[in-house]
Amino acid sequence: MPDPVILYLDPGTGATLAQIALAGTAGIAAAAKLRMNRLRRKTDSAEPEEERQAEEVTEETATAE
Repeated sequence: MPDPVILYLDPGTGATLAQIALAGTAGIAAAAKLRMNRLRRKTDSAEPEEERQAEEVTEETATAE
């Protein structure tokens, strides 16, 4: 039979485990949100560059004619 002292969990243990689980979930959600925002900024900043290049090509063809 195991020693009873090893199996003892005080009442605060459940609350601590729940707090660890909630903090981990919140941390993962925050990290995912930051990563999505970073990705969204990269794609948003790439689009105007492509538009500028398209406008430059259009202006060059208009001046050449």
